[in-house]
Amino acid sequence: MRKKKNPADMGGEAAGPIDTAEHELAFWEWRVDAMGQLLRPWGANLTNTHEGRRAIEALGEDYEKLNYYERKLWSLQALLIEKGIFSDEELKIKLEDVRGRQRKV
Repeated sequence: MRKKKNPADMGGEAAGPIDTAEHELAFWEWRVDAMGQLLRPWGANLTNTHEGRRAIEALGEDYEKLNYYERKLWSLQALLIEKGIFSDEELKIKLEDVRGRQRKV
C-alpha cells in the first residue's frame, strides 16, 4: 500500500459512504462561497483553483476534522495572509472587534 502524500490523496482507499443528500446552506456557508467567487479571476483575481487546492491540502491533520466550507474558509484565510492582503495579527484584531460587537447585541 502506498503512503498518502497529503490528506486529500485518498487514491482508492475505502472511505465509507458519501452523504449525497441535499441540504440548505447555513448563512456563513453562503458567505464563504461568495468570498471564494469574488477572489477568483473574474472578481479580484487574488486566487485560483490550483492555489485553493494547495491551501486546502496544506491543512494537514485538520483536513479530516473540517467540513467542506470550513476547509474553504481556512484555505482562503491562509491564501490572503500568504499574499499579504492582511496579516495574521490584523485578522485577529478584526475578529476580536467583530466578537465584541456581537457580545453587545
